[in-house]
Amino acid sequence: MRSHVDVDTEHGLWGIEGVMATRDAWRDIVDIELVAFPQSGLLRRPGTLEVMDAAMKAGCEVVGGLDPCGIDRDPRGHLDAIFGLCQRYGKPLDIHLHEPGEMGAFSLDLIIERTRALGMQGKVAISHAFCLGTPDPALVDPLIEAIAELDIAIVTTAPASRPVPAVKRMLAAGIRIAAGSDGIRDTWNPYGNGDMLERAVLVGLRNNLRRDDEVRLALDTCTVEGAKLMEVADYGLAEGCAADLLILPGETLAEAVVNRSPNRRVLKRGRIVARDGVPLRPAA
Repeated sequence: MRSHVDVDTEHGLWGIEGVMATRDAWRDIVDIELVAFPQSGLLRRPGTLEVMDAAMKAGCEVVGGLDPCGIDRDPRGHLDAIFGLCQRYGKPLDIHLHEPGEMGAFSLDLIIERTRALGMQGKVAISHAFCLGTPDPALVDPLIEAIAELDIAIVTTAPASRPVPAVKRMLAAGIRIAAGSDGIRDTWNPYGNGDMLERAVLVGLRNNLRRDDEVRLALDTCTVEGAKLMEVADYGLAEGCAADLLILPGETLAEAVVNRSPNRRVLKRGRIVARDGVPLRPAA
C-alpha cells in the first residue's frame, strides 16, 4: 500500500516515524510505501520544506505535493520545491490536485512541463485530477495527450461530489489509472475502510461500468493498475509471481466484486495472514 503521511511544522516527523514503526512491526503482513505529504501547505508554512527534506532523508519513498495554486498560491514555487526534492533524492512524485477547471488545468500544465524538462517520464502520479473531468474537450484533450506521452499516472477515489477522470477514457488513451481511499475513518473521511473491493464498486458506479468486462476494469484500477504505478515486482497471477493473494467465493471476477463476500483469505508470500477480515496476528 502507498500511504500519504502528513508532514508539517507542528507535527514534524511524528507521523512518518509512527508509520515507519508500524511498517517494521507488520512487515510480514503488508508492504507500506510512504509519501511525505504537505497536507497543510508547503510554502505557506515556512519550515515545511525543510521537514519534507528530513522526511526524505529518513527514508520516505515518494515526494508528495498539494494544490500549487489553491493551497500555496505560488504554483511555480511549489512545483520547483517538490520537483527539486525528487531530483535531490531520485524519488518519484505523487501530487494531489483537487483544483477544478481552468485552475487545475493550469497547474497540470506546469506539472507536465516539469516532468518533460526533468526527464521524469513514468515517475509522476497525479491523485484526484478533478480538472480532467471537466466537460470541455478544448481544455482537457491536450492535457490527456501530454499525460499519455509522458506516462504520468492518475489516481482516483471515484468520489460522488466532484468531476473525475473517466476510467475508460484514461485507459483508451494509454494512461495508467489506479484507485485508492481518501482517508480511512479519520477526521477527513469517515467512510473509508481500505477495502479495495468496495473501492472497485465505487469506481464502477462513478464510471457507469456495468458489463462483466467493465467491472473487470474497475477491479483493475484497484489491483494491476496500482501495482504498475508503484512498480511492484513479480505482481500477478502467474507462475513465478509473488504469492500475495486475496481469495474469496465467486464464479467470475464480476461476481466477486459485486458480492464482496466476507468469506475471504489473505495470503502474503504464500502464507495466510488474515481470515474473514481478521488478521491472524492481532494488533498489540
